[in-house]
Amino acid sequence: MLFRLYRRLLPFAKPYRGKMVVSSIFNILSNFVGSVNMLALLPIVAIVIGESNTSLGGSVKGGAAWLQKFSNLFIVHGASGAIDQTGSLFRIAIFVLGTYLLKNIFQYASGYMMAVVESGMSRSLRDAVFEKLSTLSLDYYYDRKSGQLLSRLTNDVNSVNSTLSSSIMTLIGQPVQFAVFLTGMIIINVKMTIISLFIAALSLYLVRLFRTTIKTMAHRLQHLQGDILSVAQEMISGVKVVKSFGMERYEVRRFKTETEKHYNGTRRIARVRLLTSPLNEMLAVLGFIGILWFGGGEVFAGHMTGAFLIYFLVALIQLMQPVRNISDLNTRLYEGSAAAENLFAILDAEPSVKPGVEKASRIIEQPIVFDDVSFHYQSVTENAVDHLDLEIYPNEVLALVGPSGAGKTTLVDLLVRFYDPTSGRIMLGGRDIRDYEFESLRALFGIVTQDTLLFHDTILNNIAYGNRDASTQMIFEAAKAANAHNFILQMPDGYDTLAGDRGVRLSGGQRQRIAIARALLKDPPILIFDEATSALDTESEMLVQEAIQNLLHHRTAVVIAHRLSTIQQADRIAVMDKGRIVEMGSHNELLSQKDGLYHRLYTIQSRAGTESVATI
Repeated sequence: MLFRLYRRLLPFAKPYRGKMVVSSIFNILSNFVGSVNMLALLPIVAIVIGESNTSLGGSVKGGAAWLQKFSNLFIVHGASGAIDQTGSLFRIAIFVLGTYLLKNIFQYASGYMMAVVESGMSRSLRDAVFEKLSTLSLDYYYDRKSGQLLSRLTNDVNSVNSTLSSSIMTLIGQPVQFAVFLTGMIIINVKMTIISLFIAALSLYLVRLFRTTIKTMAHRLQHLQGDILSVAQEMISGVKVVKSFGMERYEVRRFKTETEKHYNGTRRIARVRLLTSPLNEMLAVLGFIGILWFGGGEVFAGHMTGAFLIYFLVALIQLMQPVRNISDLNTRLYEGSAAAENLFAILDAEPSVKPGVEKASRIIEQPIVFDDVSFHYQSVTENAVDHLDLEIYPNEVLALVGPSGAGKTTLVDLLVRFYDPTSGRIMLGGRDIRDYEFESLRALFGIVTQDTLLFHDTILNNIAYGNRDASTQMIFEAAKAANAHNFILQMPDGYDTLAGDRGVRLSGGQRQRIAIARALLKDPPILIFDEATSALDTESEMLVQEAIQNLLHHRTAVVIAHRLSTIQQADRIAVMDKGRIVEMGSHNELLSQKDGLYHRLYTIQSRAGTESVATI
């Protein structure tokens, strides 16, 4: 399972395989040279404790004899045949200095190459996840916290890549160290080596007992990181609401609650993870004591030199380091696997709404037809749109009105294919809209909603968002038609003024007019206005309504309105209730139906407006 999970990450490393190979070669060389320089211990110990190179006589055979010869290379004899200790130590110092210099050069080259690979993989993986998110349907986002998704793009990507790069370095370099030290130990004494390997195997088995617990904890920790981001994102994006209700302390408490959970989770996983290393170390110490006892007996019996015993003990200590690193690697891989599973959950997700292959024509000559359309959201069994039949004619302005929850917004969401009908079909240009590809279908629509989103960019770029190829003059003309040009020129930097996050630096009416200019510049044949003026004051509403009228010439339009006074000039008005169209006609026709829903809604609004004026 773990192997298959990380194997799926290999395509993201493919563009950097050359650098990975170079990094691996340097890593192998670094670990090999770093291990070989430990051989300098043999002549150092022999000189310090006064052992001659013939102390074992003819008993030194095979690999041990080779090590003895290597040790003798560093021994300098004077004219009398005695060992020149100063000269010998100078040779040893040059050897150690040279090997460490090479080791660090190789280590730097390997680390730099791997850093390039890690940053490149991080970019590729993050790009792939973001691209996948852009293809998923709206219901995917509505079922998840935005902070959780942001955590996937940041924390999880970083966790996977750091785990993968460190694991590659460990898997390639540490076995080299292990092999070099193990070879030396086998050459010196097979029995002591077998005892050492038994301790190493016991250490690895101990690690396996912890990995399931660590994986479960890591999953929980990744989720908690997402919760922290969710709370922070909600507070930052809704800071005006938070401050207007005086809820700063409440939000701080919420944030501290989540960070406390994350703190406790981090403590728990650290407690389990860090317990592995001390247990391994205690096993190593017990093994060291056993080897020292057994090896001392071998020296006293004349079966090995004191230099060989000391080298063996040092090699055993050094051998346990790659064993610990490899055992810790298993733990890190399971921690990283939690983040990898989160990322692949996104990469494996399928959009509930899938594109067709046909291109939609921009020339609307036939009615848009809703044919017995029904739809309900995943978490609700009751239909939001219920067996609805409707035709919208070319160049017609159709208004949708009705109480909240009647299905008005859902209806236009289905038209733009944010969702697909549960049953029935929607026809455009004589074809089911599910036959069309997304790009050409959605290019037919210009949408202006009540909650207008502007990006943290210049006003010029916000207007040009739907048409990046538009000239500056085209943008100016669109702004003029949207009654936005004059107020833009009055701003400090004109069209280069930053709108702020979500357009926070602009008023509601200004944001709406920018949105209308954006829709106008896109030049769509079909317009959708979803409560575009419901949150505006009277003056702003008049300016926006005038801008909307400029947009409606020779276009098909669907207007969702709460204020019935704004849609009296519509060609037809469809009154919706409980997902169905219950009345249809012009303003005057519907108003003449004294017992109709439209007449009741209009009467209530008229009375409320009169009472408001009287109060003022």
